[in-house]
Amino acid sequence: MKPTEGGGALGLFDEARVVGVVLKKELVLYLRYPVWVLFDALMPLLWVLSLVIYGRALVGSPYSENLARLANTGDYVSFTIVGMIVSSFAYSTLWGMSYALRGEQWSGTLESTFLAPCSRFSILLGKAFSSMLTTSLWVFLQISLVSLVFGLNVKFLNLPFAMLFFLVALPSFIGIGFSLAGVVLDFKEHSAFVNFLSSLLGLLLPISYPLSVLPPVLRYFSYLLPPTYAIEGMRSLLIMDSGLNEVMGLAVPLIFFDVFWLSAGIMIFAREERRVLKKGTLGYY
Repeated sequence: MKPTEGGGALGLFDEARVVGVVLKKELVLYLRYPVWVLFDALMPLLWVLSLVIYGRALVGSPYSENLARLANTGDYVSFTIVGMIVSSFAYSTLWGMSYALRGEQWSGTLESTFLAPCSRFSILLGKAFSSMLTTSLWVFLQISLVSLVFGLNVKFLNLPFAMLFFLVALPSFIGIGFSLAGVVLDFKEHSAFVNFLSSLLGLLLPISYPLSVLPPVLRYFSYLLPPTYAIEGMRSLLIMDSGLNEVMGLAVPLIFFDVFWLSAGIMIFAREERRVLKKGTLGYY
């Protein structure tokens, strides 16, 4: 079959197989570089431990009265860990999909990838899911270590509902990833842009502090970010005594962001792809 513009002529089942094949390929390549695996395993642990230790040094105990007034929970360790878990998946999507096509450029395989009779979005999804899979492993290590050293008070009975809530947030993460993949396809270099965006998200997202401590202007921008609602919803389910109405109040904006970012991401990527092909700069490094 001949590939169509911006995608392929394969059926839905075949596109799903493409996602699986790309996921497997990315995992095989990833495991070929054990130093990177070690680095990816240690960095999240060091990051979360430094935040927890820093917080305990300021608070003086695992429980914060001030945090309890601001966020309906005084358990600083659990508060931070849940924020770290959700943000880790957001970052893995951000990096995985923005790096996806740039990595193909580095490998000299971008042109052949674009000649494959499948959708580019299937390729991007396979790369994103491989990043999420490895992130899941490192998140498990984070939770295990922090639980062992500091203790972690999580309502494990609500874990299935928390996972369902995360699945509601996932399409918006993927849509943002499509957008970044399109921008990187055109502008080539991604590290500086994604590093800046990661730092900005680290400031705006309520990872280790509640939104109420942000200045009003920054808080406004935080409410425009899907991971904010994902973090708040996961916290509500896992460590707070929140009602169904509060969780649903967070899920409704996420559904809106899902529709918006998936649509915007597909359009941005398709536009950037057409632009690159028209300029003849696909193979430019």
